[in-house]
Amino acid sequence: MPANPSRAKSKKCQRAYLRQLEEQFTKGRSNSRHSDPLNTHHNIPTSSFAGDEDGILSPSNGPSFLLDDSTGGHWRRASHGLESALNTTQTRHIENGQPTEDPDVEQDGHRSRFSRNPLVDRDPSFAMTPDGRFWYMGPTSSWSFCRRVLALIGRRVPEANCPPDPWHLDGMAFKLQWRPFPADEVPDVTNLPPLDYALFLFNTVKFYFGFLSFMIDEESYLRHLHEFYDDPPSKAASSRYWYTQYLLVLAFGKAFLTPRNPSGTPPGHQYASRAMSLLPDLSGMHEDPLTCIQALSLAAVYLQSIDMRRAAFQNIGQALRSCIIEGIHRHVPEELCGAELSSRCRTIFWVVYMLDREFSALIGAPSSIRDEDITVRLPAEMEGSVEHINLTLHVRLSRLMAQILTTVYGVGDEFNGSLIRNTQSILHSMAELSHDLTAFLNEHFHGLISRASKMAIRLMLAHHHCVVLTTRPLVMCALHMHIEKTERNTSQKLSLSPAVASLLQCCADSAQTILQTLQTLADDDLMDAFLPFQIEDASSSAFVLYLIRAIAPSLIHNNTWCDHLECVLDKLILKGNPAAPLRRQELRQLEQILAPVTPRSNPIPLPGINASSNTQDEGGFQDLDHVDVEEAFEWDLLGLNSSVSLPPRELLDLADQLDVESIMQSVGGVVG
Repeated sequence: MPANPSRAKSKKCQRAYLRQLEEQFTKGRSNSRHSDPLNTHHNIPTSSFAGDEDGILSPSNGPSFLLDDSTGGHWRRASHGLESALNTTQTRHIENGQPTEDPDVEQDGHRSRFSRNPLVDRDPSFAMTPDGRFWYMGPTSSWSFCRRVLALIGRRVPEANCPPDPWHLDGMAFKLQWRPFPADEVPDVTNLPPLDYALFLFNTVKFYFGFLSFMIDEESYLRHLHEFYDDPPSKAASSRYWYTQYLLVLAFGKAFLTPRNPSGTPPGHQYASRAMSLLPDLSGMHEDPLTCIQALSLAAVYLQSIDMRRAAFQNIGQALRSCIIEGIHRHVPEELCGAELSSRCRTIFWVVYMLDREFSALIGAPSSIRDEDITVRLPAEMEGSVEHINLTLHVRLSRLMAQILTTVYGVGDEFNGSLIRNTQSILHSMAELSHDLTAFLNEHFHGLISRASKMAIRLMLAHHHCVVLTTRPLVMCALHMHIEKTERNTSQKLSLSPAVASLLQCCADSAQTILQTLQTLADDDLMDAFLPFQIEDASSSAFVLYLIRAIAPSLIHNNTWCDHLECVLDKLILKGNPAAPLRRQELRQLEQILAPVTPRSNPIPLPGINASSNTQDEGGFQDLDHVDVEEAFEWDLLGLNSSVSLPPRELLDLADQLDVESIMQSVGGVVG
């Protein structure tokens, strides 16, 4: 994207102004520290957070230097520079829901809400299930986000009369069971379909998989398939991991085509159970490592599809580690093994990489490999076909997701007080990717999105899901504030900066876009009902929309998204998605317990308020329910006949709005 000279000049001035402020803050704090002869504990490794009686982490009573020397510590200081806004007694009262008579202190406490990601260092990371087990609550997991919200409301809003958390653990949707099959025995080859039906199921899987079909080497698969039907026992024994792929293809094909069983079990699960029993163990090298990696990847996708998240993450982790052991995360030179094998290694690695990033976010765990350790070239750098360009864009989306996980959801002192700043960084990355994504769609789809174009639809949904994942911590921050306001029985609106209100608007718009897109696919019976991605998109989007409707109803201009959600869930349940009934139950429970803190009727949004309007509160803060950000940024997210990605210009404008003044207002204090 060509650089904008005026924007570059503006940002340069802003950075200079920012450095000047930092120097003033640092100098003031340094003088204050040196004037205190008792402050000699700079190297004491003391944590700056401690748990309160609610189990939510809040600032401890430790000395303020624990915040001074951490990266970005100056962002968290109040405008007078006398004490950190995150380390005052008044702020702690606010975070614990205790009233204060000082409105300025209360506003500082609200600003501090948006300085840290509560899903990382405030809400509990572990919870106890009804059977007494401790369960890790990954910060990026939608499943964990549901648990955190239900627990928070149950703790802080007694009138919600919260029913017990359903705790839909792994295997509650459907528990696939199998026993490892001995390596020296011939696998069972009975009760298999004829060749023509096996070919039909393969082509069905290829259609529904989209870019995931790169997991299967079509030419090699079909050659093995014909050899298998010539002599099934011999082929199954000699090509064990190809046979595992074959069984999983049958399982996926039956699940895609066959209506839901009356028993609720996925059609074709018997094939999947037989395939899982043949998966490789951890004993060492295998005769055909690439086929082994492909089998593990297919198994991971199947397990994720039936809501067995932990088993899926373990299988894709084993596949990724096998890629590292084989060295295919590095570029395999064509002159060493030939162009065909080099291309196959490259493609297999990038598909495993994407699944690893996706499943890492779903379970809330870090990935097993850093991007800095990968030198294998992107598919589009070697092959320029539409399919390989599409695969490359998906890889870039996966890298963006990894960036979100390591910045917005980063842990450690360097991420304290940096939530808005890291969100700004992600917006810049999204703008760059959005530019390339829009160019690709305009070139190959003429700017139009055909409902049958799985390639374009998946890119669009993945892009908007990244927006929801990035802004979800801010929704949680606002929920804490909203509950505190309810506890104090005050009618005062939430006072937030226009930048934070813009981000919440962005989250709501992307979530509504996802649901509208899925509803369009459902109307034409084109949903990927069995795969795990669209149910995740639907449930995570609906979850944040229910929260935003309770917190700031003016950001959602109508409730058509509820109709979209019902249509999508009905279709997913009808077509046999195992997790859809569980997600619907969780969403209904959320809607029920939010009733006491949800306005009875949605107010009509007022006209947009300019950032320089005289109607602002002091310091640039506004009542969130009286802000219409859509007019200011003109998001064009809901039309399937125009740009399907977030417009790069609007993303950059929003990122620029977070610079200097907005960051200082939202996180540290009022400037000027």
